[in-house]
Amino acid sequence: MNDDELKKLWQQQPLREPAPSTERLISAMQSKASLLRRHLHARDLRELLACAVVFIVFGCFYFTVYCNPISRVGVWIIFGSTILIARKIVRTRRTTPPAPPGATIVESLQAELKSVRTQSHLLGSVLWWYLLPGFIGVTVATWGLQIDPFTKTACTAFFIAIDAWIYRLNQRAVAKHLLPLEAQLQSLLHAAETGEPPDETHVANLRPIVLSMTVADGLEPTEFKVAFWQLAVFGIPGIVGIWFFLMVSLTLDHNDRQTEVQVPESVSRTIPTNESERYSGVARRIVDLLNAGDDAAVQELFTPAMSKVLPPTKTIEFFANLATRFGKIDAFDGPTVSDDAGWTAFQLHCSRGELTMNLALDPDDKISGLSFTPAPRPAVSAVSFIRRLFSWQHLVWLPLFFLGGLLYTWLMQKTTVRAVGISTLGIHLSKGQSLVLWDEIKEVRPLKILHIRNLWLIRDSGDKTLMHWTPLERHSDLKAAVENCAPANHPIREFLPLLRRI
Repeated sequence: MNDDELKKLWQQQPLREPAPSTERLISAMQSKASLLRRHLHARDLRELLACAVVFIVFGCFYFTVYCNPISRVGVWIIFGSTILIARKIVRTRRTTPPAPPGATIVESLQAELKSVRTQSHLLGSVLWWYLLPGFIGVTVATWGLQIDPFTKTACTAFFIAIDAWIYRLNQRAVAKHLLPLEAQLQSLLHAAETGEPPDETHVANLRPIVLSMTVADGLEPTEFKVAFWQLAVFGIPGIVGIWFFLMVSLTLDHNDRQTEVQVPESVSRTIPTNESERYSGVARRIVDLLNAGDDAAVQELFTPAMSKVLPPTKTIEFFANLATRFGKIDAFDGPTVSDDAGWTAFQLHCSRGELTMNLALDPDDKISGLSFTPAPRPAVSAVSFIRRLFSWQHLVWLPLFFLGGLLYTWLMQKTTVRAVGISTLGIHLSKGQSLVLWDEIKEVRPLKILHIRNLWLIRDSGDKTLMHWTPLERHSDLKAAVENCAPANHPIREFLPLLRRI
């Protein structure tokens, strides 16, 4: 088929009449279903990689940022939701395999119909298995942090907005793509089983695919991928951003651990030697028992009145929270006179910070009063923080994350393969499965997103099809292909100057 014959086919457009046979429509549907499976395979791969990243990032945060017990409960919820997502994706793939080689047309359509129905249910219920568990986890982890309520509320509102946007995208995909595809498969399956013609309203949008497949043997459109650098603009900053926030959390944790706080002058007054020895002995015993995790033995040192104030159940919870937040007690200084009358103070040096322990004893050396106060955290200068943030121990990880961003970008480009094809018939989209004829395009409008300029191809009916434009590679070849193939005065020619700006 030469170029003149293709132009004649374009002008006559016989396939736009109700002429395609059921066999051709079924073949087009099988091709469309195969493309959908490739898209789903790429999506599942990205989701599983994202699950692995979530485990790594929040695993690091578990030992650095989220030291509070409530925050750690949130992290465990996040881990559980991540496992649920991965299990749901893998199970869906295993329960909806494609038809085996040699299967009949009916069997093939049944397999694809089951797959589409499963995907519709999967995306329709995305709120319960994908969004809500993770939202609960990050919300609990955030509200467990020692930050002000305004920041917690702002973070929660941000999480809700992101989840609402994701939910809307999924429901739109179900309504716009999966449900119409399910109706097409049902109609073609009924036609294949009964020999009746398929419902015209369901298969009308298969005709561009039939046309594209019919001319495929005699027509090779000029193909264009999304440029690697265009994907890298978003892929690399995203991966490097993970490195940045991880290093910020490690720097903050480092500041908390390495800060040395001087005991205030008001607490440095001395006490009599006999009292000092008595209080030091009890303090040493408390420290040893806490480091051994023997909270019940500490409870035995309390006076009856103290035991009523802090019963065994509350004692276990209190000391467990203390150990989780501050870690093991490495050493202690004192005793000194506390600001609270009748109490004696000890400075505890813990693995995750500093504590002031105020202690009161009765004449029998029983504990009649006990309190722990975190030492005030001194301000860290911006210069010191930046130096630690960009220390060589942190920067050595940056090339690995950068290479990870490049790998992610490469995988993204591999999954897109051909984004746009240009021929004398029209614009080939969806890896050649969809063809928009030149004369069908009545209007072209730009879609501006940051530095990206894509194009809406609008038909007489108002249907819009989005086409990549400035993100495509080889702008000079793209411009030449449109100039050679598009009819004169076609509206897409107005946007050729955009290619010169990249």
